[in-house]
Amino acid sequence: WHVAWVDERCVPHSDPESNYGGAVEAWLSKVAIPASQVYAIDESLCGASGASEVSTRAAEEYERRLRAVPETSLPRGAEGMPAFDLLLLGFGPDGHICSLFPGHPLLADESGRWVLPISDSPKPPSQRITLSLPAVNAAAQVILVGTGAGKQDVVRHAFTPGCDLPCVRALGASPDVRPPIWVLDEAAAALLPAAQEDAPFEMTDIN
Repeated sequence: WHVAWVDERCVPHSDPESNYGGAVEAWLSKVAIPASQVYAIDESLCGASGASEVSTRAAEEYERRLRAVPETSLPRGAEGMPAFDLLLLGFGPDGHICSLFPGHPLLADESGRWVLPISDSPKPPSQRITLSLPAVNAAAQVILVGTGAGKQDVVRHAFTPGCDLPCVRALGASPDVRPPIWVLDEAAAALLPAAQEDAPFEMTDIN
């Protein structure tokens, strides 16, 4: 396995806000994945310099490391984007994925960059790095995971035809063949009708 992050906060690994730190505690410390195949943000770049500089340097360094992964492990997809086998995405009550927030200019990025800096995240901490939307949509499979009553409204919105939230725009490379999979608990899915013939995604009860 090779493990990377779709986004990360520009904080030390020991910080409670660190996605890497949380993953180490939850499961990486319990599995035998070589450290050389786990791609954490370079915490030495997350210092006290200007906000924009911190996130920019961290994003550039992270993309360099991902681009150095052999194509046998990380193939290239459309327009040279990284074709991850699987992206496991959470989503916020506002519908954001990664650190791509509704209405943010990064959603329209067409620079060809895999990893983008964000220094004005509407959700603290403000300094982050994130996969670009084209990089998200080069993945072979996207899975979106949401739990709890706090996700009810955004889930209902996401399953409404015409919704343009970031979580709905995370489709992967071949949505007609491998559509996004939504994994929701009962609370998060509570406002969804039992059946929606015109829903943008197929729903299956796995209980």
